[in-house]
Amino acid sequence: MKINPPKRPLQFLRWFCREDYLEEIEGDLTEVFKKHSVTSPRKAKWKFCWSVIKYLRPEFISIFKATSPLNPIDMFHHNLLITYRNFLRYKSSFFINLIGLSSGLTAVLLIYLWVHDEMSFDKFHEKNDRLFQVMRHTPDPALGVETHGSNSVLLPSAIENEMPDVEYVLPVRPTPPGIISAEKEKVKASGWFVGKYFFNVFSYELLQGDYNTVLREKYAVVVSEELAFKLFGTIDNCVGKAIIWELDHFGGTHIISGVFKTPKENTSEKFDFLLTHELFLEKNRMDVSWDSNPIFTYLTLKPGVNIDEFNSKLNTFYHSKRETDSEMFIKRYSDQYLYGRYENGIVAGGRIDYVILFSIIALFILIIACINFMNLCTARASRRVKEVGIKKVIGALRRSLIVQHLSESMLMAILSLIVSVLMIITLLPQFNLITGKQMVLTLDWKLISGACIIVIFTGLVAGSYPAFYLSRYKPVDVLKGRQTTSSGELWARNGLVIFQFSVSILLIMAVAIVYTQLNFLQTKNLGYNKANTITFEIQGALSQNLESFLTEIRNIPGVVNASSVRGDITNINSTSWGHTWEGQTKTDEIKFTGATTNYNFIETLGISLKEGRSFSRDFGNEESTVILNEAAVETMQLANPVGKWMNLFGAKREIVGIVNDFHFQSMYEEIKPMFMICNPQYTDKVLVNIQAGAERETIAKLNRILHQFNPGVPFETTFLDDEYNALYVSEQRIAVLSKCFASIGVVISCLGLFGMAAFTAERRTKEIGIRKTLGASEWKIVQMLSRDFTAIVLLAVIVSLPTSYLLARSWLANFAYRIELEWWFFVGVGLVTILIAWFTIGIQTIKTARANPVDCLKRE
Repeated sequence: MKINPPKRPLQFLRWFCREDYLEEIEGDLTEVFKKHSVTSPRKAKWKFCWSVIKYLRPEFISIFKATSPLNPIDMFHHNLLITYRNFLRYKSSFFINLIGLSSGLTAVLLIYLWVHDEMSFDKFHEKNDRLFQVMRHTPDPALGVETHGSNSVLLPSAIENEMPDVEYVLPVRPTPPGIISAEKEKVKASGWFVGKYFFNVFSYELLQGDYNTVLREKYAVVVSEELAFKLFGTIDNCVGKAIIWELDHFGGTHIISGVFKTPKENTSEKFDFLLTHELFLEKNRMDVSWDSNPIFTYLTLKPGVNIDEFNSKLNTFYHSKRETDSEMFIKRYSDQYLYGRYENGIVAGGRIDYVILFSIIALFILIIACINFMNLCTARASRRVKEVGIKKVIGALRRSLIVQHLSESMLMAILSLIVSVLMIITLLPQFNLITGKQMVLTLDWKLISGACIIVIFTGLVAGSYPAFYLSRYKPVDVLKGRQTTSSGELWARNGLVIFQFSVSILLIMAVAIVYTQLNFLQTKNLGYNKANTITFEIQGALSQNLESFLTEIRNIPGVVNASSVRGDITNINSTSWGHTWEGQTKTDEIKFTGATTNYNFIETLGISLKEGRSFSRDFGNEESTVILNEAAVETMQLANPVGKWMNLFGAKREIVGIVNDFHFQSMYEEIKPMFMICNPQYTDKVLVNIQAGAERETIAKLNRILHQFNPGVPFETTFLDDEYNALYVSEQRIAVLSKCFASIGVVISCLGLFGMAAFTAERRTKEIGIRKTLGASEWKIVQMLSRDFTAIVLLAVIVSLPTSYLLARSWLANFAYRIELEWWFFVGVGLVTILIAWFTIGIQTIKTARANPVDCLKRE
């Protein structure tokens, strides 16, 4: 039977003042009863209720008019009403909480989108769980175990014929960029040489053509939807049309056999067309051996094959074909993007490092936001303790009070989520620009479930401490004003602030170290002049008239010098070993990096000569000469090297010069032994050094001359310093993201510190009034209120700096060339943090110190 509660306040209180509850607290209420001449609580409920009402503020009375705890719906309405009124009553705390939580949730959800995007790379293929790449571990006496992804062209057919556990095997060889022409259109494109089972292994959709036959003919080509539109303006009726590929000896006429859809999914592989593996073998007969490793090999295993057992069989099979110390194994294709870095034959990370890093940052930011919420709720706790006391007196259980405060925090988390979603919609385009991605906020079940988990976690964690903290008060202590703060509570609050600022200091230090290292990489002397040097591909007819073209452009006003090289000067990675030289004493094989250059290469880049001379036409044909760098001479232990011979690829070459070491790879790598040979016909990239200030005019003149030599070919130039900076584009994006998220963490931490300052000012209002009445200056009050907070932040600095040092040293260890961790880095970050804390505290303490002492003494 439903019990309808009385509607008048006194009847309401009398109805809920249960006799068993009054008996339980009878001893604690003696003083209250004596004040009203009451000898027994059972005989004077009206007077007792009246004494309770006197402690109520007027706005609380309506709460007891509206609800009954006996009705769950009424209880929900009651908690919702209290929450709404508390939001209205404490507007400043409400908005600070809303800003802190919504900012934290925005950062967390943005990181969630980024992490989800990173984790989804290359996983759209139907056979992802059975799709692998064949890899090799090769022992190196100097470098330990090196891991390679390339293999012999003989491997795919051998695996297909002799290993029954394999379903499909696919050879792949990427092509350099070349010119594709059809009808009147010419576009720059790059592709893959692939085996006939390409579409059986990878799940790319064919818009035209048959999956089983598109790659059967040697001169067939399958083009992307995007390339077809560029060449013909449509994808309709493309099959059977001819295109011409202009690229050195690879070039020729090919017939389109199919059109595939440009993948919109996250894929680490980008290509515009597909050619047959048979064509690659025809063009590269010298690479057909077990000692040459020019291709990548992918395979799909049959269902149920054990990977460890297959690796063992694969090794046995490989050693039966070639006597080698290398160990062959397979690695899941979709893991390559995240786990692509090896150290001494062991997976040492890759992009997964940044995924883990930002996941940890997201967790810390969320915890900081929750701590901020707890601190602000605690700061206003003294204003709500009487509400708790009254509710307990009239029979409210502690668990109902806990539910009420958790409901408030959950509602705040939901409101913050709504605000954060609006912020994400606004910020996502800029976030995509920073990350270089095309992420879209789609409300799929993963995002919704993830957001719900985050909201529940945030609401429970953020509201747990205020709920249990406020609900523990005894009603007698509350109504008589005897509530005190224990040392445990004080340590808990201070500990939360210390944790907040420790994490913030870690983020600030991370930003400082990353930016300093990037600045070091961009300003370090590389050993060559990358400024005002432009590069572009040797394409089309230009490869037949390269020397005439270089001679012509050297005569352009504004051109300092010009030459050509094979590959990118910022990432020369063609390696070879087994070479011998005159006076050789070192028995171990040395791995050399080789660069194929043209005349004037050293002069164009401004590389310094240490001994000997550069390549020059004054000495006739230079095909039998070689130039070494300092690292090669040192590793070879070669004294007086100029004039001695070196055996390269079975032919003797005279060492004519030694250049000072220069960085031809990223700063992650140490400078390796290197040789340079002069072979202009095998170069594929032009280097032009131009005068500073004349870039626009000079490039325009270059463009005109290039179109004379290579009509119809698009002229695309890149500055060499841009190519160099592109080596660290991931680090640059991480630096920007770190700066953004560190700023959010610092702001939220400051909000938490502001809450602590408000809490302290609330508790010490009368003390401040008395001190000001006795003559204390506002500055003294500010010092008094700031002293404890300064100690807390200073302790956070002391706690966090050792951790910052260890993390910074671990990250910098990835670079062969890096900054030194100076003491002033850490001192500077500590001082900046303390200044931020002083500014945050000062806003509240100055406001409190300037208050009228009369108003302070009137406060309850």
